[in-house]
Amino acid sequence: MRARCLQIIHPAADIPVAEFDGIRVGGVYPVVEMVSDGTDCQIRVLGPDVPDPGLLWDPADFETVDTRIPPGWTLVIADGRTRLADARWQRPGFWADYACGDPQARADYHQVKRELLAATPPPEKGGKAAKEWEVD
Repeated sequence: MRARCLQIIHPAADIPVAEFDGIRVGGVYPVVEMVSDGTDCQIRVLGPDVPDPGLLWDPADFETVDTRIPPGWTLVIADGRTRLADARWQRPGFWADYACGDPQARADYHQVKRELLAATPPPEKGGKAAKEWEVD
């Protein structure tokens, strides 16, 4: 799944900006996770210049350009949250372990990231391959 960034609202200043934390308006990025708690939904996107593990963004600021769900993704509903992500990230405590430097959590994160960044983007209209990290 890939999404194009339509706008960025700076998290601290609450103003529109052209770029933040490696994400640019117009850039196309792999979506690596979707999280909903019933009242709020966020997506995590990655790019070549996005610091690990990336930020959670408001999906209203993005549009889908590739609807394909990556292989190995699962939907988990637990503790009042719904998460759509790679199964390796779905175990309880994954993000806490990642933040604490757990070797298995770090290895799982980086393997999934490599797979998603290496995935072939969908073909453009006319049959040409889409440019990776394209900015309009």
